[in-house]
Amino acid sequence: MKHLGSEESFCVGIVGNDEAQRRRNRDEETKVDQTQRKGILADRFIVLLGSGMVSIYYLFQINNELNVVLKHEMPITEMVTRITVHKLEQTSWLERALRHAEVAAHGQQNDEENTRLLNEAKAKFKEFTVKVNEEIETASNMSTEAQKLAQAEELIVELRRVDELLVSIREDYADYIKRVNELFALFANGNIRDAEQIAKETEKLEERFNQRLESFLFETDEITRRSLSSIGEREGKAIIVIALIISIALVLTIIALILNSNKRLHRS
Repeated sequence: MKHLGSEESFCVGIVGNDEAQRRRNRDEETKVDQTQRKGILADRFIVLLGSGMVSIYYLFQINNELNVVLKHEMPITEMVTRITVHKLEQTSWLERALRHAEVAAHGQQNDEENTRLLNEAKAKFKEFTVKVNEEIETASNMSTEAQKLAQAEELIVELRRVDELLVSIREDYADYIKRVNELFALFANGNIRDAEQIAKETEKLEERFNQRLESFLFETDEITRRSLSSIGEREGKAIIVIALIISIALVLTIIALILNSNKRLHRS
């Protein structure tokens, strides 16, 4: 009886040990599963975090370009519009001044009224000269500031083009004003023949300059349109890229979790 009792106790001990081992194995498997799940979640979190950082980078670039266009490029176009309008008004005052200067030079109506109108026209011409020069300088400063803020290469190239055109416009305008001042001096000194010849040349010069200003206005407007269109395209591409990254991360997460669950079922 004692021998049977010992065998029974031995068997119970073995069974108990096996059960304890199985529990330990299950605990270890559970820990492994938990570790794997944590690893999967950590990997997916890193992917999502990376996609979030990429999203922020793209959106920051787009926002930067949009600010450059709205706060600098579009105001440049508006300033060029003002330059064009004021230059056309200046042309009108130049025509009046030359008409009265010619009358005075020929002695047709060299009275106080004609002199007053001549001086008024010349004063207005000089007033618009100051305005146009200030507006050209303002537009140039806007272009320089925009180039400092711009990050996209396409936008920088467009702004450099605007800056080059403004430099050329400033130089041509300075030559034009110099020619007009010479013309006024010729009329004042009574050099009518030379003045009339210079007047014809100045008229052609002014016509070309006004046409160039109008072309510049259309070009700056087109540059702004292209910039806005480019920003819209990049925004669309950025949204697609971000959506793809997030979708791939989610799909990989689901696949990893399914594979991990299948392993657990297989072990069970």
